[in-house]
Amino acid sequence: MHPTPAAAQRHPPARPRTRRDIGPPTATIPGRADAVIATPPVTGAITASPGQAPPASAPGAPLPAGSGDVSLDFADTDIRAVVAQILGNMLHVTYTIDPAVQGKATLRTAHDIPASALIPTLQTLLAQNHAALIRSNGLYQVVPADKAAAALATAPGLDGSSVVTLTHVSAAHLAAVLQPYVGKGGKVIAEPDRNALIVEGDPQVRATLLALIRAFDVDALAGQSYALYPATGANARDFATALTQALHAGKADGVVKVVPLVRIGAVLVIAPSGAAIRAADRVYRTLARQEAATHRAWHVYYLRNSRAGDVAEVLQEAFTPNDVTAQPSASDTTGNTAPGVSAQTLMGSGGLVGNAAGTSGTGTTAGLGAAPGTSSGTASGLGAGLASPAASPAASPASSHAAASNPLLGPLGGSAGGGGDSSGLRIIADPRQNAILVRADASENASVEAMLRKLDIEPLEVEIDATIAEVDLNGALKYGTQFFFKSGGINAVLSTGATAALNQSFPGFVLAGHGSDGAPLAISALQSVTQVQVLSSPQLLVQNGRTANLLVGNLVPYLSQTSQSTLTTGAPVINSVNYQETGVILQITPHISSDGLVALTVSQQVSNVAPSVTTQGLNSPTFSERAVSSSVVVHDGQTIGLAGLITDNVQRGNSGLPFLKDVPLLGPLFGTQDNSRARQELLVLITPHVVHDATDAAALTSDLEQALPNAANVPAELNGLPMDGSADPQAALRRHLGLH
Repeated sequence: MHPTPAAAQRHPPARPRTRRDIGPPTATIPGRADAVIATPPVTGAITASPGQAPPASAPGAPLPAGSGDVSLDFADTDIRAVVAQILGNMLHVTYTIDPAVQGKATLRTAHDIPASALIPTLQTLLAQNHAALIRSNGLYQVVPADKAAAALATAPGLDGSSVVTLTHVSAAHLAAVLQPYVGKGGKVIAEPDRNALIVEGDPQVRATLLALIRAFDVDALAGQSYALYPATGANARDFATALTQALHAGKADGVVKVVPLVRIGAVLVIAPSGAAIRAADRVYRTLARQEAATHRAWHVYYLRNSRAGDVAEVLQEAFTPNDVTAQPSASDTTGNTAPGVSAQTLMGSGGLVGNAAGTSGTGTTAGLGAAPGTSSGTASGLGAGLASPAASPAASPASSHAAASNPLLGPLGGSAGGGGDSSGLRIIADPRQNAILVRADASENASVEAMLRKLDIEPLEVEIDATIAEVDLNGALKYGTQFFFKSGGINAVLSTGATAALNQSFPGFVLAGHGSDGAPLAISALQSVTQVQVLSSPQLLVQNGRTANLLVGNLVPYLSQTSQSTLTTGAPVINSVNYQETGVILQITPHISSDGLVALTVSQQVSNVAPSVTTQGLNSPTFSERAVSSSVVVHDGQTIGLAGLITDNVQRGNSGLPFLKDVPLLGPLFGTQDNSRARQELLVLITPHVVHDATDAAALTSDLEQALPNAANVPAELNGLPMDGSADPQAALRRHLGLH
């Protein structure tokens, strides 16, 4: 960096330039014979000028604003000398020149140009030599064009300016029209005296604004009034067509012209008078409001508490019943302990407990109802059985009813898209982002959003205490555990007024007492009269409406298929092996009602490999299975019992001297007959505990303190109000206080 010497700022008197002149060019200022500016020496390094203004009387002083125009005359001059002449000697600014900038420039102004046009003129000359001029914090940098992008990215406080002289339109009017479209960091300044616009900002902003200025500065706008409006809700061409039709309907045919500007998404309205523009403005605002209300746009909602697939399916059923996308069931995607478990469902009617017995053979098989024993084992069952729970619904298919017949749709019925109609209301789930995508107009979106907010609530949770036990049935329990409890075998309330209604739908037994007292109380009572073996005692925490699965056992392989090719001699035997889940398998799905009841869908299965029992001709194990499924309703904290699965095992043995022990009549003298019988009942005790939402409880307390200053006088029984889990947890409290 070399400062320009002060002596270089004094120059010889001006004289006309001829073709025989050799060396640096000169620039003259009309009206000032002593203002001859020469080019300072240029070296191979980057040249920097300090840009300090000399005394006003010195030749080459900075050109003051309005001091007059200048003329330029460069003939095949080094571009570096041109930069030094304009920036250093005429404008007296600080500048740098990259050594890579090389080239020649030829310029001769036919008439005087203002001093403000020197920078744009220099930029044009630099562009011809593949260079650019960048201004950053008062420093002008002349760099190659290929380095300009990097310089723009790193230069702090970057700004640049372009001067555009308008020919056909008013600078002040055009500046006002362009202001709404000036991006961040851009600026448009009008110079009414010269009818020019100064555009400032980074190159991209300036390029966009310059393109707009060129589009406006045409002869067609001379003497016209115009306004630029954004195209709301549609593309510029469609909006321009709609606006033109609206203006023509208002008797403005031929007076107002609407031009679509597709690249910037706007429309240009041209009229011969300001009054016509104001009338067009009123029509535009009306059309924009109507377009915003009817145009369908995409809206994205991120769910906080619910699965996007579940909520989307409900919304589709409500608003677009002809276009419902099947979603995976909740049980397929929840974090279950043992997914894929399927228990046998016991069908029938009547009471819970029934006894069945059969004798002969060794081993056990499970049956339905009271079936007689067979030679292959023992039958056991549930007497008359249990009522079958409702089958779980499959993925919702497309509704056969038209969208217009759905009472939830109301005025939206005609807009519901059927069969994947992309032009109507659409609801899509994004499981990866747990979001709902809705394509709707303003009224449709408001209805969908209102329902979505009520569905996306923080779910309640249920803690389930389960005890699965095997009870040996002796003399005191020969009729089963349920009869034992109801006949006074336990000192507890088995059925109160509060639980009497429950027994109508669930004819088993309900143990009163809250907390975790019910199951231990029952087990202790049974252990006092018989042997009780607890198979499993899990504690599960599951969301409301979701399924909890538990598997405690083994996967036992068994031979399911054997095949061998008959076309090839000596072909290998191919065996297919499957796996059977054995052990304790439990599935529970809770549903919490608004009045504090808990509906449970229970499926319990206990299975194992039957010892000493095989299938003839098939080398695979035989499985013994006991299962029960039911749907029950209990109060929060109450214990229910599922019983009646009784197994009767009979074993007969004959030992003694060979052959002699089998002689009729004399056989008992030479051998021993061992006969044993064991009866066991499967008992399932389940206690649900509702985990209330602490956030809703805190919100209820806050609302109560604000709405009721004398909250301390509220009766104490309000503390026992159950949370209903709805989107309005304060509803029960307001009903109790009579605030509705």
